[in-house]
Amino acid sequence: MKTFIKAALACSVVLAILPGPVFAQGKKFVVGYANLADTDVFTMSRKNAFIDAVKADPAVSVSFADANGDASKQLDQIDNFIAQKVNAIVIVPVDYQGIVPGVEKANKAGIPVIALGIESAGGKFTFVGSKNVDAGRMQGEFMAKTLPKNAQIVYLQGEPGLYHSKERLEGFTKALAGRTDVKIIANLPANYDRAQGMKITEDWVQKFPKFDALIAANDQMALGALQALKAAGRKGVVISGIDGVKDALDAIKAGDMAQSIFQNAKGQAQGAFEVVEMIKKGEPAPKEKLIAFESIVKDNVDKYTK
Repeated sequence: MKTFIKAALACSVVLAILPGPVFAQGKKFVVGYANLADTDVFTMSRKNAFIDAVKADPAVSVSFADANGDASKQLDQIDNFIAQKVNAIVIVPVDYQGIVPGVEKANKAGIPVIALGIESAGGKFTFVGSKNVDAGRMQGEFMAKTLPKNAQIVYLQGEPGLYHSKERLEGFTKALAGRTDVKIIANLPANYDRAQGMKITEDWVQKFPKFDALIAANDQMALGALQALKAAGRKGVVISGIDGVKDALDAIKAGDMAQSIFQNAKGQAQGAFEVVEMIKKGEPAPKEKLIAFESIVKDNVDKYTK
């Protein structure tokens, strides 16, 4: 019996001095990727860019889930990733506040979290993305320089209540504040949707005999607005959107849109992959990894269409 106890104690000492878990050679490092919505053009392009980035490391395997814009569904998907004991979770949150319980559950389970493109209101995570207030600021600065005296503008908001919608609007209004002669005559949410952007703009065309500019919190709404303006024969409206999607770049080249703010899907995806690699190597992940927004206008659009 004494011999058995001594052997057990010796074994426990050996175990106590062993290093912590090390990623084993030949074993897959599994990442759970919880996407906001595969139907959203920008989030899907970022997801595809992440898939491409991950090809650089055959040891990384990714399991994808699509919340389709449903915050509750996304929390369930995170629960599933936790149950599967993935090594890291990348989340493109449906909702800034609503994602907090999922982030906190992952924290409790000891699974590192990367919030991609959209931050979480709580919990511990690495944010990889761009500051939305900067996108709005760039739109406001462009309009402040471009608009004629006493210009009237209309603004298409993103989804109400989402922090990125709020930040883009705040950034825009602050940057435009110096132009006291410019008035925002209408400001309505079109929920980042092209069809809704078109419908609201159709109403504005009927309501307002003239407005000089239309600013949208993303390119999809801006492109919907452009359709409505073209159908009504309304010319000379300065249009600005956010994301730098292909259709918007084509519209800038054609002279139909004046500006889009480039949100770098590939850069954000690459940044998220770099953080995944740090976690895989056991290195401490940074609090944030920022990818700057860039203003695209007719003078530099060719740089983004190559």
